[in-house]
Parts: sequence; structure tokens; C-alpha cells
Amino acid sequence: MIDLHYVDELIRVRAMQHGGARGAPLIVGGHRVGTSINRSCIVMLSALLQSHVEDVFKDSARRAFPRLDDDADAFEAYWKQMKNWGNPSGDNIKNLYLKLGVPNVLETLSWRGLSSSSVIKKLNDLNQIRNQIAHGGRSRLQLKDQNGRQQAYSLTLAKVSGFREFAFNFGNRFSRHVLPLVQARV
Repeated sequence: MIDLHYVDELIRVRAMQHGGARGAPLIVGGHRVGTSINRSCIVMLSALLQSHVEDVFKDSARRAFPRLDDDADAFEAYWKQMKNWGNPSGDNIKNLYLKLGVPNVLETLSWRGLSSSSVIKKLNDLNQIRNQIAHGGRSRLQLKDQNGRQQAYSLTLAKVSGFREFAFNFGNRFSRHVLPLVQARV
């Protein structure tokens, strides 16, 4: 299970700041009011998903390689080789689980209203937005469309809330999804 307390708190602050009124927030000093909170939520959601995937992976590795569970030094050496796997994009998660012999770990992860390909796209979209915020320094965000072209992207409170719901659902399902796949490989 993933703990989204800090993101929920930021979303509540952002909702109070906006007041629930219709329309876009005011622009002050060339920036929309609340943009920094929206962006902070995305970076935090990505970090929480990364930590969650790491925790599930560590548990999976111990199940796949029982010696790691019995030998703290061996586990530490193993994890040292894995810990820089990257942010939780579809490919990064897939590549991480390949190290346990689980190909296409996200291939069958889905839930009501979201196919496995949509789960992967949502992870990739979140990662793209996070990278632009954390590394890009640009004020205008972009997101790839279905044809791979960059399009302007407006990060609204509603979109942040949508990513929050996605992270919640992913967090509640990922471990239950992964563990049988790992057990089948052992």
C-alpha cells in the first residue's frame, strides 16, 4: 500500500487556495497561482511511486533469491547494484523486474477503466511531467501525444488529482500483481 498523506495535504492546500471557483486561477507575476503546489504534487507522487516500487522489488528479490533474505551483506551488495534504476516509468519498472527474470511485469496490470497499456502510458506521462519540472526549468510543460509529438500541457488541480488517484490504485495493486509473477519464476 502506498501512503499519499503528504500529497493529499498539498491537494487540500491547493483546493483551499483556489476556493473551488470555476475557471483558471489568477496570474500573478507571470505565473498562475497554485502552479508551484501542482508541480510539487507531481514530483512527490513520482518519488512516492519510486519508493513503493523499490519496496515491492526488495520483497520480490528476497523471494526470488532466498539467500538474500538470510544474508544482510549479500542483500546490501545486491541492492547497491539495483538502487539507481531510475524514476518509475513503464520501461524502468520493466527493466528492473527483468533482473528477477520477470519479463513485461506491467503487461497484465490493469483495473476497472484502465488497461495495462493505459497504466504504462500514465506512468510514462507522470515521469515525463516530473522530469520537466525537476530538470527542465521551463515554465511551459509539454506532453507527447499519441503520435509522439510534443503538445503543450496545462497541469491543473484536476489533473493532479487524477494522477493521485492513479498512484493510489497502482500502489494498492502493484504488490499483489507482482508477487505471483515472481513466485512463478522461483
